[in-house]
Amino acid sequence: MNQYVDVDALWKVLVAGLAGGVGLVALFAVGLVGLSMRTSEHAASRTGAAGLAVALVCFTLVVAGAALGLYVMLKK
Repeated sequence: MNQYVDVDALWKVLVAGLAGGVGLVALFAVGLVGLSMRTSEHAASRTGAAGLAVALVCFTLVVAGAALGLYVMLKK
């Protein structure tokens, strides 16, 4: 559209930045909520086990996303 700005590339960068920035922070927050479900009153119940499972999945995805971001940035 514009000879100076590639709108298609700009859109891709915007989506990748939002997914990598806001998406990972939101997953980390959901993981913390899942971890907080594992309190002393819910530790032996299904709620505590489900919260721990959600936390482990979320934290694993956050670490994988951060590792992927570092790999992409440092790739030569």
